[in-house]
Formats: sequence, C-alpha cells, structure tokens
Amino acid sequence: MNRDETSRTGMMALEEGSRVDFTRLRHDRRRRLARGMEAAGLDALVLGRGPNVRYAAGARQLWRAGTSPFAPMCVMVAETGKVHLLSVWDEGVPPEIGHDELYGLFWNPANLLEALRGIPGLAEAERVGTDGFTPLFGRLQPAIAPKAEVVDASPLLSEARATKTADEVACITVAATLAEAALCALEHALAPGVTERQLLGVFYECVCRLGSPAPASESVAFATPAHGPVRFRHLVSDRPVGEGELVALAPSALYAGYEGGLARTRVAGSSAPKGTAALAGRCRTALDALVAACRPGAAGADLYAAWESTGEPAPTVLLANGIGIGTEPPVIGFGRGRTATLVEGQVLSVQAWAAHEGTGGFLEREVVLVGAEGPQVLTRGERFPL
Repeated sequence: MNRDETSRTGMMALEEGSRVDFTRLRHDRRRRLARGMEAAGLDALVLGRGPNVRYAAGARQLWRAGTSPFAPMCVMVAETGKVHLLSVWDEGVPPEIGHDELYGLFWNPANLLEALRGIPGLAEAERVGTDGFTPLFGRLQPAIAPKAEVVDASPLLSEARATKTADEVACITVAATLAEAALCALEHALAPGVTERQLLGVFYECVCRLGSPAPASESVAFATPAHGPVRFRHLVSDRPVGEGELVALAPSALYAGYEGGLARTRVAGSSAPKGTAALAGRCRTALDALVAACRPGAAGADLYAAWESTGEPAPTVLLANGIGIGTEPPVIGFGRGRTATLVEGQVLSVQAWAAHEGTGGFLEREVVLVGAEGPQVLTRGERFPL
C-alpha cells in the first residue's frame, strides 16, 4: 500500500465508521518500516525511543513519569522480518511476537550484550539504523554487530509515521472523543474558586474512568487573568480561578498509544469580561485560516502566511504539529517548519491563541486530517458562541 492509498483508506474509514483492526494496524506499520529499511539499505533497526518502540512492536508499555536514557528496547531485523522486544513478560505483547523474540532486562550490560548477540541476523548486519545513541551503546555496538555501520534512522521513522492508515485515524478519532468527554467534565467543574490543579484532577479522573489511565499531558487548564500581562502557560498552578476570568481548557487523551485532543476557552462564572466576543472572534478567524491552509502540498510557510493574513501579531504558540503516537513532525511555529511540506493523510494538531490586556487570553485547538479534498476536522467540541 503506497502513501496515497494509505491516506485515502484513512478517509474511507471515517466515512464508513470502520472499527479498528489492531492486527492489521500492527502489520501495516511493520510493512512501512520494512519498506523504509529496504530503501535505506538497512539490515536492522535498533530502537529505544518509546513512540518508535510502540510503533514497531505494538506492545503496551507501562507509563512512568520522567524520561529514561537510550537503551536497545526493540530490534527489527530485515533478513528474518522479526521484531524482538526487551520484555520480562508477555503481558501486552502482541501474539506475533513469540517468547523466542523477547530478551530480558539485565543489570549487567554484558548479559544484555549476550542477549542481543543471540538475535538471528543482528550480528551479521552491515548497516544498522537507530533512533538514539549513547557512549555506552557506542562501546557495545561493535560487539553486537562487528561489521555494522550505524546510521541515524530518524528520517526513515518520520517517513513511516507521517501519514496515517485507516486504523490509525480511527484510533486518533477515539482519543479525541475521550478528550471531548474530559472537556465536558472540566466545563462542569469550572467555577470561581476552583484551582487549576483541581481541574487537572477532574481531567485525570474522567479519562481514567474511560480507560485511558496514561496522561497525554498535564497542560490541561490555565486561567488567563485580564491583567498581568496575559500569557499562554503550560504549568499548572494552585491559584484559584477568579469570577469572570477566561480559562483555557485543553484536554488530550490516548487510545492504543495514539493521541487526540482539543482546546476551548470558557468563562468562569456568569459574567464574561468586556471584549470577550471580539477576542473569541479573533481566535476563531485565525484558527479557521490555519485549518484551511492544511492541504496536501502546502508548506509550513503557508500556515505562517495564513496567520499573518488575519492581522494577528506574531504567534507566541505553535501553529501546528503532527500528531499520532505523541507529537510528530512537522512542527510549525516559533520560526520553525517553514519548509515542511504537508502530505495527504497527515494528522495535525492546529491551534490559535489570541490575547488582549483587559480581557484575557483565548485558546482553541483542533485535530485536522489533511485530506485529498481539503482539511477534515476530527474534533467536535462546541466552540465559544459569538
């Protein structure tokens, strides 16, 4: 299945309301990786970054706070077509990865080295791609694959993950639906006196009840006081929300590893600050212009031009970024991504932020599928009435 066929299949899935076939989803992803490896002349892939491991293996992973150093968590060998996974159990491991394709977790690097050397086809590899590198891995690599040249596999991985299959689009749509449910819960809890941290707790409770316990983000709710200056924020505070303040609600959720989310701005209490309708109109105009620019063949520069055409000042937030198993390329904003080209079948998170001293800030965000006949918005949360 080529890229055009894949993206059109994704559109058909939305039209027909297809259910996710997870076996097909995993095999489609591995076929993409195999084609990329063949095109790049790679004999093996050694992956350590969580999203890439999830993409290649399809195994459920335990969520944990913080980051971890690079380690060879997953190995894909071209000669055998097998995917090998670092795991001490088979819970959450798909059935096509058998016990023989699992290797253990060791405190002693020498034991890990021995396990990797035992993977059929890896020791003979002459060209190995990886998504990370550390001094320790650099010392171990010659003992794992003595003849191998190690190259950066990031372009291959970005290419494979760029456009979405029907099943991937369906997963993102389900995740966005979970986020919409969380938005409703946040709206119900929003009132003068509630804190941002309490709203974060409401969000966690909602998505966990819906079966999505791993948080996609903690940047869920922030108040935008009318005076201050008005700023876009990511960090949660314990400050109580004041009467009449505009509050940005930006829930996101995960489904089968895929992320979907949206953002809406609501008023805390019964009286909106002066100028709210005008500010909401500015934000909507900017967001609509950005969404309209999300067409196959468009460049990141076209999104910058769309923003500038609305008369808004230079953006202080990202305009758009790829979305799938977490954040993906392209990343458009803060001067970056002008040369990035949008392709049919990509899914983007697109957002607009407008602020006015004396009123507050207004944020709206949508998930958008770049379709052959134009952009298709996958999120459905009610927008602010003008």
